[in-house]
Amino acid sequence: MANNIKELPAILLMNIYKSYGLGENKVDALKNINLEIAKGEFLALCGPSGSGKSTLLNILSGIDKPSAGTAIFLDKALNDLNENQLSVVRSRHLGFIFQFFNLIPVLSAFDNVYYPLILNGNYNKKTAKQQALHYLESVGIGALGERKPGQLSGGQQQRVAIARALAHEPQVVVADEPTGNLDLATGEAILDLLMKINEETKTTFIVSTHSTQLKDRARRVIEIKDGEIIYDSVQ
Repeated sequence: MANNIKELPAILLMNIYKSYGLGENKVDALKNINLEIAKGEFLALCGPSGSGKSTLLNILSGIDKPSAGTAIFLDKALNDLNENQLSVVRSRHLGFIFQFFNLIPVLSAFDNVYYPLILNGNYNKKTAKQQALHYLESVGIGALGERKPGQLSGGQQQRVAIARALAHEPQVVVADEPTGNLDLATGEAILDLLMKINEETKTTFIVSTHSTQLKDRARRVIEIKDGEIIYDSVQ
Protein backbone atom coordinates (compact mmCIF):
# COMPACT_ATOMS: atom_id res chain seq x y z
CA MET A 1 0.00 0.00 0.00
CA ALA A 2 1.35 3.41 -0.92
CA ASN A 3 2.16 5.79 1.90
CA ASN A 4 0.16 8.97 1.23
CA ILE A 5 0.97 10.68 4.53
CA LYS A 6 2.29 14.15 3.78
CA GLU A 7 5.47 15.14 5.62
CA LEU A 8 4.89 17.93 8.09
CA PRO A 9 6.48 21.25 7.18
CA ALA A 10 9.50 22.66 8.95
CA ILE A 11 7.60 25.88 9.68
CA LEU A 12 3.92 26.74 9.59
CA LEU A 13 2.60 30.25 10.20
CA MET A 14 -1.16 30.69 10.49
CA ASN A 15 -2.91 34.07 10.57
CA ILE A 16 0.09 35.83 12.07
CA TYR A 17 -0.25 39.45 13.15
CA LYS A 18 2.38 41.52 14.92
CA SER A 19 1.78 45.01 16.26
CA TYR A 20 3.88 47.42 18.26
CA GLY A 21 2.65 50.31 20.39
CA LEU A 22 -0.88 51.35 21.32
CA GLY A 23 -3.50 53.76 20.10
CA GLU A 24 -2.24 56.38 17.68
CA ASN A 25 1.28 54.97 18.05
CA LYS A 26 0.28 51.45 17.00
CA VAL A 27 2.26 50.01 14.09
CA ASP A 28 1.15 46.84 12.31
CA ALA A 29 4.40 45.12 11.36
CA LEU A 30 2.78 41.90 10.08
CA LYS A 31 -0.77 41.42 8.82
CA ASN A 32 -2.40 38.01 8.43
CA ILE A 33 0.69 36.08 7.39
CA ASN A 34 0.06 32.49 6.28
CA LEU A 35 3.14 30.56 5.22
CA GLU A 36 4.24 26.95 5.00
CA ILE A 37 7.94 26.13 4.57
CA ALA A 38 8.86 22.55 3.70
CA LYS A 39 11.75 20.69 5.23
CA GLY A 40 14.86 21.07 3.07
CA GLU A 41 13.51 24.12 1.24
CA PHE A 42 15.64 27.11 0.25
CA LEU A 43 13.44 30.18 0.52
CA ALA A 44 14.32 33.78 -0.31
CA LEU A 45 12.34 36.36 1.67
CA CYS A 46 12.44 39.60 -0.30
CA GLY A 47 11.27 43.11 0.34
CA PRO A 48 12.48 46.65 1.00
CA SER A 49 13.74 47.86 4.36
CA GLY A 50 10.82 48.19 6.78
CA SER A 51 8.67 45.66 4.93
CA GLY A 52 8.50 43.24 7.86
CA LYS A 53 11.18 40.75 6.84
CA SER A 54 13.13 40.82 10.12
CA THR A 55 9.92 40.72 12.18
CA LEU A 56 8.79 37.65 10.26
CA LEU A 57 12.16 35.95 10.80
CA ASN A 58 11.93 36.71 14.53
CA ILE A 59 8.44 35.20 14.73
CA LEU A 60 9.23 31.98 12.87
CA SER A 61 12.42 31.44 14.89
CA GLY A 62 10.81 32.07 18.27
CA ILE A 63 12.78 35.22 19.07
CA ASP A 64 9.54 37.19 19.20
CA LYS A 65 5.92 36.16 19.67
CA PRO A 66 3.04 37.21 17.43
CA SER A 67 0.27 39.49 18.65
CA ALA A 68 -2.16 36.97 17.13
CA GLY A 69 -1.96 33.74 15.19
CA THR A 70 0.01 30.52 15.55
CA ALA A 71 3.66 29.78 14.73
CA ILE A 72 4.68 26.12 14.52
CA PHE A 73 8.35 25.19 14.27
CA LEU A 74 9.27 21.51 13.75
CA ASP A 75 5.90 20.41 15.13
CA LYS A 76 6.17 22.66 18.20
CA ALA A 77 3.71 25.50 18.77
CA LEU A 78 6.07 28.33 19.67
CA ASN A 79 3.24 30.34 21.23
CA ASP A 80 2.93 27.70 23.97
CA LEU A 81 6.62 27.64 24.95
CA ASN A 82 8.22 29.71 27.71
CA GLU A 83 11.52 31.52 27.15
CA ASN A 84 13.63 28.65 28.51
CA GLN A 85 11.91 26.19 26.20
CA LEU A 86 12.30 28.55 23.25
CA SER A 87 16.01 28.92 24.04
CA VAL A 88 16.41 25.14 23.94
CA VAL A 89 14.64 24.93 20.56
CA ARG A 90 16.87 27.64 19.10
CA SER A 91 20.11 26.20 20.48
CA ARG A 92 19.38 22.70 19.18
CA HIS A 93 17.48 23.19 15.96
CA LEU A 94 18.21 26.69 14.61
CA GLY A 95 21.26 28.33 13.09
CA PHE A 96 21.53 32.10 12.58
CA ILE A 97 23.57 34.07 10.04
CA PHE A 98 23.61 37.86 10.29
CA GLN A 99 24.52 40.73 7.98
CA PHE A 100 27.30 42.03 10.24
CA PHE A 101 28.73 38.59 11.12
CA ASN A 102 28.46 39.10 14.94
CA LEU A 103 31.82 37.43 15.55
CA ILE A 104 33.64 38.02 18.85
CA PRO A 105 36.70 40.07 17.83
CA VAL A 106 39.07 38.82 20.56
CA LEU A 107 38.48 35.15 19.64
CA SER A 108 39.99 33.26 16.74
CA ALA A 109 37.83 31.98 13.90
CA PHE A 110 38.06 28.51 15.41
CA ASP A 111 37.00 29.71 18.88
CA ASN A 112 34.06 31.65 17.41
CA VAL A 113 32.72 28.32 16.18
CA TYR A 114 33.93 26.14 19.05
CA TYR A 115 32.76 28.08 22.12
CA PRO A 116 29.06 28.33 21.18
CA LEU A 117 28.99 24.52 20.98
CA ILE A 118 30.42 24.28 24.49
CA LEU A 119 28.22 27.03 25.94
CA ASN A 120 25.06 25.46 24.55
CA GLY A 121 25.92 22.23 26.32
CA ASN A 122 25.25 20.12 23.25
CA TYR A 123 28.82 18.82 22.81
CA ASN A 124 31.78 17.81 24.94
CA LYS A 125 35.13 19.50 24.23
CA LYS A 126 36.47 16.76 21.96
CA THR A 127 33.37 16.60 19.78
CA ALA A 128 33.03 20.39 19.73
CA LYS A 129 36.60 20.68 18.44
CA GLN A 130 35.90 18.12 15.73
CA GLN A 131 32.72 19.92 14.70
CA ALA A 132 34.39 23.33 14.61
CA LEU A 133 37.31 22.08 12.50
CA HIS A 134 35.00 20.17 10.15
CA TYR A 135 32.69 23.12 9.46
CA LEU A 136 35.51 25.61 9.01
CA GLU A 137 36.89 23.20 6.41
CA SER A 138 33.46 22.79 4.82
CA VAL A 139 33.15 26.55 4.19
CA GLY A 140 36.67 26.74 2.76
CA ILE A 141 38.65 28.44 5.53
CA GLY A 142 40.05 25.55 7.55
CA ALA A 143 43.56 26.95 7.21
CA LEU A 144 42.52 30.29 8.76
CA GLY A 145 41.16 28.99 12.03
CA GLU A 146 43.76 30.73 14.20
CA ARG A 147 43.11 34.18 12.73
CA LYS A 148 40.94 36.69 14.55
CA PRO A 149 38.06 38.39 12.71
CA GLY A 150 40.09 41.58 12.19
CA GLN A 151 42.62 39.54 10.22
CA LEU A 152 39.97 38.22 7.83
CA SER A 153 38.18 39.75 4.85
CA GLY A 154 34.43 40.36 4.97
CA GLY A 155 33.74 37.24 2.96
CA GLN A 156 35.99 35.15 5.19
CA GLN A 157 34.27 36.50 8.29
CA GLN A 158 30.89 35.56 6.85
CA ARG A 159 32.20 32.05 6.17
CA VAL A 160 33.15 31.79 9.85
CA ALA A 161 29.64 32.94 10.74
CA ILE A 162 28.18 30.28 8.45
CA ALA A 163 30.38 27.60 10.04
CA ARG A 164 29.18 28.76 13.47
CA ALA A 165 25.55 28.55 12.34
CA LEU A 166 26.00 25.03 10.96
CA ALA A 167 28.33 23.45 13.51
CA HIS A 168 25.55 22.18 15.80
CA GLU A 169 23.83 20.73 12.71
CA PRO A 170 20.51 22.59 12.94
CA GLN A 171 17.48 21.58 10.94
CA VAL A 172 16.71 25.19 10.00
CA VAL A 173 19.06 28.07 9.20
CA VAL A 174 17.79 31.67 9.25
CA ALA A 175 19.96 34.21 7.44
CA ASP A 176 19.10 37.91 7.75
CA GLU A 177 20.70 39.87 4.86
CA PRO A 178 23.81 37.61 4.81
CA THR A 179 25.30 39.37 1.78
CA GLY A 180 24.22 42.91 2.69
CA ASN A 181 27.66 43.91 3.99
CA LEU A 182 29.63 42.34 1.14
CA ASP A 183 30.64 43.41 -2.34
CA LEU A 184 28.80 41.86 -5.30
CA ALA A 185 31.34 39.16 -6.15
CA THR A 186 31.82 38.08 -2.53
CA GLY A 187 28.06 38.08 -2.01
CA GLU A 188 27.63 35.78 -5.00
CA ALA A 189 30.24 33.39 -3.56
CA ILE A 190 28.41 33.32 -0.21
CA LEU A 191 25.09 32.60 -1.94
CA ASP A 192 26.77 29.79 -3.91
CA LEU A 193 28.00 28.34 -0.62
CA LEU A 194 24.60 28.55 1.11
CA MET A 195 22.82 26.91 -1.80
CA LYS A 196 25.47 24.18 -2.01
CA ILE A 197 25.07 23.42 1.71
CA ASN A 198 21.28 23.30 1.31
CA GLU A 199 21.58 20.89 -1.60
CA GLU A 200 24.04 18.60 0.19
CA THR A 201 22.55 18.57 3.71
CA LYS A 202 18.84 19.22 3.03
CA THR A 203 18.93 21.79 5.81
CA THR A 204 16.05 24.26 5.52
CA PHE A 205 17.28 27.77 4.64
CA ILE A 206 15.24 30.97 5.04
CA VAL A 207 17.24 33.89 3.69
CA SER A 208 16.04 37.49 3.76
CA THR A 209 17.35 40.05 1.31
CA HIS A 210 16.46 43.33 -0.37
CA SER A 211 18.82 42.70 -3.29
CA THR A 212 18.09 40.96 -6.57
CA GLN A 213 21.04 38.56 -6.23
CA LEU A 214 19.15 35.87 -4.38
CA LYS A 215 15.73 36.67 -5.81
CA ASP A 216 16.95 35.66 -9.27
CA ARG A 217 18.41 32.36 -8.08
CA ALA A 218 16.35 30.92 -5.22
CA ARG A 219 14.03 28.01 -5.88
CA ARG A 220 11.26 29.74 -3.94
CA VAL A 221 10.75 33.47 -3.52
CA ILE A 222 8.43 35.21 -1.07
CA GLU A 223 7.90 38.95 -1.39
CA ILE A 224 6.64 40.97 1.56
CA LYS A 225 5.53 44.60 1.56
CA ASP A 226 4.01 46.66 4.38
CA GLY A 227 3.73 43.54 6.53
CA GLU A 228 1.85 41.44 3.96
CA ILE A 229 2.93 38.66 1.61
CA ILE A 230 2.29 39.98 -1.89
CA TYR A 231 3.95 37.20 -3.91
CA ASP A 232 4.86 33.53 -3.49
CA SER A 233 6.54 31.86 -6.45
CA VAL A 234 5.06 28.44 -5.61
CA GLN A 235 1.48 29.69 -5.79
